[in-house]
Amino acid sequence: MLSKYKPHKPFIMRTCNNHPLWYNQPLRLTEEQRKNPMLVLYEFFECYHLNDVRDLFWKWLVEVLSSPGSISAEALERGNNIFFYEKIELLIEACFLIRNQALERAQSITPVILATG
Repeated sequence: MLSKYKPHKPFIMRTCNNHPLWYNQPLRLTEEQRKNPMLVLYEFFECYHLNDVRDLFWKWLVEVLSSPGSISAEALERGNNIFFYEKIELLIEACFLIRNQALERAQSITPVILATG
């Protein structure tokens, strides 16, 4: 219950599953998204601009590194979180380009279909 939440103790929510059948498998994707993962990219970048993602993600990193009692209390953990941040940022940028390229391909095909239809 949230009313019993104590701010000095970090709330840890697990989003992984170590069950052998589900380990290293997508857990959140719907069946439709599993069949067409591009749907996730389209929806994500419809909701967020790339610059907004960078800004929010940077704020998360600053909070993780600067909060007392955070998961980054040790120097090695701070370094690991910065490395993870950099890799996730690259992943987000790559997803952005993949989505844009797919949209461009779809738009270049659409006029041909319409012209021949």
